Amino acid sequence: MRVAVAVRAPLLAAFLIPACGGFNEVSDADRSAIEVVLRDYAESMADAYASGEPSGVAELATEREQNRLAISIAELQAEGRALRPKLQRLVVDSIERAGSTSVAVNTIEVWDLRVVALGTEQTVSESLAQENRLTYSLVREQGRWRVLSRLLRTSTEGP
Repeated sequence: MRVAVAVRAPLLAAFLIPACGGFNEVSDADRSAIEVVLRDYAESMADAYASGEPSGVAELATEREQNRLAISIAELQAEGRALRPKLQRLVVDSIERAGSTSVAVNTIEVWDLRVVALGTEQTVSESLAQENRLTYSLVREQGRWRVLSRLLRTSTEGP
């Protein structure tokens, strides 16, 4: 009986290992949907900073990410400043499954960033063509992808 179990274990492993290999793969349909969500989120986030109103990201982000954005905007406003970001380019570098309903996405984004004084719109500081490498966590909720978090990994000033 032990011999039969020993023979079955390698056979079982031979069938399971290839099946597990596809776990990290993301379907073409998911990849396309994720890329659209990230581009829409970047534009909506820029609009939120420009208007001071983060509610525009509600369809694209979880409550957790909406709160993070609201705090960032409020902190700038408390200092009498506002961010005026403009997305120049967003490239999805990689997408990996992090669970059955979640993915980790690495992007390279180029932004023109201006910090202005509230009320006068006078430029306080700017960073044009700033290249950022970010990692997003996305979750699938009710059949669609939403941003759970956004983490800046590196930032390089433009020319």
